[in-house]
Amino acid sequence: MTGITRILGIATAVTLMFAPPSGAEEKGFENSRSYAGKEAGVGPDWLPQGGWQMPAGSKKEVPSNTVVPKVISAEAKMNAMQSMMLGNPLSLRDMMSMMVAKKKVDDGLTLEEVVESMDLRANLLNMKKVGHSTPWKVIEATTGEPSPKLEMLSYCDIPTMRLILDYVPEFSVFVPCRISVVEDASGDLWIMTLDWDVRWLDTSPNPNKISPELREAAILVRENLESIMEAGANGDL
Repeated sequence: MTGITRILGIATAVTLMFAPPSGAEEKGFENSRSYAGKEAGVGPDWLPQGGWQMPAGSKKEVPSNTVVPKVISAEAKMNAMQSMMLGNPLSLRDMMSMMVAKKKVDDGLTLEEVVESMDLRANLLNMKKVGHSTPWKVIEATTGEPSPKLEMLSYCDIPTMRLILDYVPEFSVFVPCRISVVEDASGDLWIMTLDWDVRWLDTSPNPNKISPELREAAILVRENLESIMEAGANGDL
């Protein structure tokens, strides 16, 4: 593949990334369905005959809980990321915003009320709370200066976490699911989490797919995180 062809391919991928798929408008988006495939107009099955498509690897059988032995060098990662960035129009702030799901907390709610609401909703959804840190207090104690509030809460669906780690142990760096409560420069509170959705993988031509069981369990975890954040933002009890 020539350099020009690679750049055109990256630019096409970025364009598709920001073009909303058919039927996925904000008002009509259903969190439980996939927007990949011929009808949606995205994914490996929608390309017209003769269309451009990235090559994919072969199907592999891998034992559970097996770490990928290949170690990618820092230089190789740098080259790959810089190549992808050639077609990326976003700033770092824009990219981080795109990677995060966030909700503004209703006016008048305190941080303590937000946390209480999230804990109660998590308990109802069988999401076990496994961590709660308060970095803003450490910052104040260390610097002697006031700091905007920042608290991070970790919740976990235990069976799903085991399924994920059996499939890809490297995902351990992302579990358990973290939700942060952030106070911004205006004094408003925001609730944020990493916005990962396994249905994004539906568009990949790679034949090494996650199991239907893991796919559905991961979708449910993402929906539960959304519910926990909604409860915190509204102060639901």
